[in-house]
Formats: sequence, C-alpha cells, structure tokens
Amino acid sequence: MWFAALMLLAACSSITVPPETIEVEPVPSTSTVSAVPQTSIATPASTAPATTSAPVTSVTEAEPATSTTTAAPQFTAPFTGLPTPVEIVRPAAVVKIDNHPRALPQWGLNQADVVYEELVEARLTRFAAIFHSTDADVVGPVRSARTGDFALLSNLNRPIFVNSGANAYTARALRSVDAVAIIDGAAIAKGVFERSPEKNAPHNLITDTARIYGAGTAEGRTPPRYLRFRDEGEALPRSTAASGVDIDFGQIEASYRWDAAVGGWARAQNGRDHTDFDGVRVAPENVIVQFVRYRQSPADAATPEPVLTGGGEAWIFTDGVVVRGTWERLSELDVTVFRSDNALIVPLTAGRTWIALARAGTAEIVP
Repeated sequence: MWFAALMLLAACSSITVPPETIEVEPVPSTSTVSAVPQTSIATPASTAPATTSAPVTSVTEAEPATSTTTAAPQFTAPFTGLPTPVEIVRPAAVVKIDNHPRALPQWGLNQADVVYEELVEARLTRFAAIFHSTDADVVGPVRSARTGDFALLSNLNRPIFVNSGANAYTARALRSVDAVAIIDGAAIAKGVFERSPEKNAPHNLITDTARIYGAGTAEGRTPPRYLRFRDEGEALPRSTAASGVDIDFGQIEASYRWDAAVGGWARAQNGRDHTDFDGVRVAPENVIVQFVRYRQSPADAATPEPVLTGGGEAWIFTDGVVVRGTWERLSELDVTVFRSDNALIVPLTAGRTWIALARAGTAEIVP
C-alpha cells in the first residue's frame, strides 16, 4: 500500500529526476579548490556569523525607519532565531554531506543553520545540512540521497535538495517529493559541482551556496518557522545542568561537551575534536538527541531509514543544561515540536542546532 501511494504521488509531481542519477561516482575532474586546513578557534554563530553574501534577489528589504531615533525593524532567521536586517525569503537548501573517515574534515558544516545526523549503512552516519541564513564558500563532500531524507524535506515548503545521486529506487521515489532536486549529473546541476584535489573520489564532490541558490532559488519556496527560540530573560522549563552527551551510532561515536567560552557544545567524533576544513571546531549552540526507530529502507535491505513521524523521547541541550522531554510530529508536513516533560515547548538558544537521530539506548548524558 505504501508503494502504491508513493507511485500515485509520483504521477502528480513536478520534479524531474533524470534516469542517469543512480549513484555512480563520476571520474574526478580538475578542481580549483586547493585550500590547506588552518588552525583557528571556534566562534559561535550567534556572535560572529559568516559574512559571505547570497544573491540579492533572495531577500526582501525591510521598510526604512521613520526617524533617526527609531531602530530599524528586525527580522529573525527561521532556523536560528538570530536577528537579520532583512527578511530571508529564499528557500532552504538541504545538502547531504559525507561523514566517512576519508571525508574528514568536511567543508561548510559550521555555516549550516541546522544539521541532522542520521544512521546509514555499515553503522556509519551522514549529515543533512540545512543552509538558509548563512552562506558557505565551499560545501561538501556531497554524497548520495536516501529514502530517509524525504521526511526531512517534506515540511520545508519546497526546499532545494542537493545530493550526488541515488540508487534507482530512491531516484524514482524522489520525483514524488516536493523539493527542487539538484543532483550531480542532472541538467539543473550543470556547473554546480566540482571535484576537490584535497581528497579522493567519492569523498571529494563539492559545491557552494552561491551555485546552489543560483540553480534552484526560482523553483523553491520560503520555509516555515522551524524551531522555537528563547526571548531575552526567558527561563527554560525543568532543566538540569549537564556537561554533555555521548552518542554511539556504531562505527561513529559522537560526543558533545559544553564550552562556556564559545557558548556551544564542542563536538568530538571517535575520540577526536571534530573540526571543519578551516580548522574550526564544530560547537553548535544547541544539540538535540531525538530518539527514533529505524526500519529497513525499501530501496536497499542494508539501509536503515529513520521514522520521523509520531513521537518519542528527546533530550534538548542548550546553554549548559539539558531538558529531558519528548518530540512530536503528526505528519510529514508538520514541523517537529520538542516539549519538556510537563508539555511546554522548549525554547532554544539563538544559533545553530545539531539534531542526532539516535536509536533508543544509544546515548548517555554526562552530568
């Protein structure tokens, strides 16, 4: 029944995914990216966001202040809660980013507003990074789509979905998803991707947000408000102090530790500090451990697929504390709501959020 419904949706979709988008890595080509990793100190996005500008056509200008004593009107970014001088109306861009040991260090993770970590084959993980309020000069390594990604796209109001390809089943199923699919090798993706000489294929396919938005902005739509953020002076519901959390995905062990100096949760992976290609430590302002059930993907018996509707337990880490609560999502079109144990929606600290889609019993809070 599920497959029949999927095929019915496919008949109604406007997305065209060419038949050549099955996951076959192209022959590496010459790249102009040759940056050498540099060591630097992490700076939280809430105090020093990247300044690279996106195309001007992606925003709507705010009305000017009526007097010199009146502050200009401010908007807030829907994924970070940070103030912006203009309303951001461009679509969200979701990029699949490799987390294989040979893919490290990645490009662009610290510029993403929200990053999901999901379990894939061989008990490894991959990231689905949502870019919206901030741009990145390099993003990658870009890897392939999975059927579990579709639920991450369906509540974003036609986002741009960037990936390197998919197996035949997933490529067909993607046609039913309300998203702008930018896939390596597809006509819409001409000029969007290149290969970096810094790594070997298939762990070296890269792009940037300027090229992504140049290809997909016209067909995408503005996303909804995604997370709830704290107002100034607002208290958190029923929180307790926490040093961090450890999450065991299998081949990947992710750890986060509260770093008050940067105002974020410093991430380590398999016992090593997780830094990006520029040497900046991954340290988002918020970390959510969303406990989900994984089922077998219909595309591949070896691929786990997270179930992201319904509800379950959630741990919300923000501002040096943890709120033990629940998550709820009634349908794939709904935005996930995170509540405390007394049913109050948990407000996050303005800034970046990483969400770990973990199996029950695979995480431990560090007091």
